[in-house]
Amino acid sequence: MTRSVVYVIGSLGKGGAESQLLMLMRGLPKGEFAPYLFVLEAVGPLRSTLESTLIPIVDGGYDSRAAKPLKVLQLLRASWRLWKLLRYNKVSVVHGFLPLTNLIAAVVGRFANTSLIVTSRRALNKHQDRMPGWRYLDLLSSHLSHVITANAEAVRDDTLRREGGNPAKMHVIYNGLDVKPLHKPITHRVEMRRVLGLNDSQVVVIIVANLIPYKGHSELINAMAQLLPRFPDIRLLVVGQDRGVGATLKRQADSCGLALAIQWLGLREDIPDLLAAADIYVSASHEEGFSNSLLEAMGAGKPVVATNVGGTPEMLAQGKLGLLVEPADADGLTKALAVLIDNPEMRLQFGQMAADQVAAQYSVDEMVKQYLMLYRGGLDK
Repeated sequence: MTRSVVYVIGSLGKGGAESQLLMLMRGLPKGEFAPYLFVLEAVGPLRSTLESTLIPIVDGGYDSRAAKPLKVLQLLRASWRLWKLLRYNKVSVVHGFLPLTNLIAAVVGRFANTSLIVTSRRALNKHQDRMPGWRYLDLLSSHLSHVITANAEAVRDDTLRREGGNPAKMHVIYNGLDVKPLHKPITHRVEMRRVLGLNDSQVVVIIVANLIPYKGHSELINAMAQLLPRFPDIRLLVVGQDRGVGATLKRQADSCGLALAIQWLGLREDIPDLLAAADIYVSASHEEGFSNSLLEAMGAGKPVVATNVGGTPEMLAQGKLGLLVEPADADGLTKALAVLIDNPEMRLQFGQMAADQVAAQYSVDEMVKQYLMLYRGGLDK
């Protein structure tokens, strides 16, 4: 008997949660589980990709541009549409993916008498600090859920610390990664460097993170300023969308004499190609749940310098697969980068160990297997 699973998410942007959800839905065994996707606002760049998979998409009718009172009414209408989907299709599992859709999935799932309600914690719960009222909404969604997933032990621990609850309800399922697009021939490195105006003697550092204060770009710029006199051939690729601090960071870089040492590449779709051109990956965040960008860099075999926050120490096996530094510590970044720049053999060793770990622990097949075990176990009780 085929069981229906309805996934509930806010929009169809190309975020980490959306990408993970797409891989999960594609990986469900046909004949056992049939996925539906319920989207509050069914617009975004993933729409065409999802339509090509023939997975049914149900639009909640929400409009993020609407006035606040109208948004409340639209959320109520979306909840009603979700209830009808769950009841009329005799859905076995409803699975929410982010805070708002966790709440909607849990509440509506209970009213629809859905057999298994799953909600997800996919980052540290910092939204509760910014909007304290959300803690009570998260508590409600957790109470109504049969199962809660977290994508890192750090995320699980943060949730239990903030909210208490039953630890047996929470299951850690790590993100999956398709490593095939990351495996580039050695000639690709040469070609990408030519395109970027880089030569083979330069040591290229890359950071893939939107330009947001907590992502740590400022400390990395200061580290680059300290490294440049000693390593004049070092170069930095900054990849990510400007979220309001780009001009400030560029002024900081110019004042440090780094105008020629940094390339600001903006939002890019060719991350595997850019990783192929790089020698070292940096994650300088002050806070992090489970970084998909860091996971991609590890899968591509890049040695990593990363801050000791959130789920990052888990990914790097507490520093055995890369160098960990404390957050907001430019001197720590400087020292760790200098170690890797000075030791090409260490870079190769870290990169190979990281790639092996990703292949073993973070494959898409392993992620899907863990979710299937969760669904089967919850439905067969």
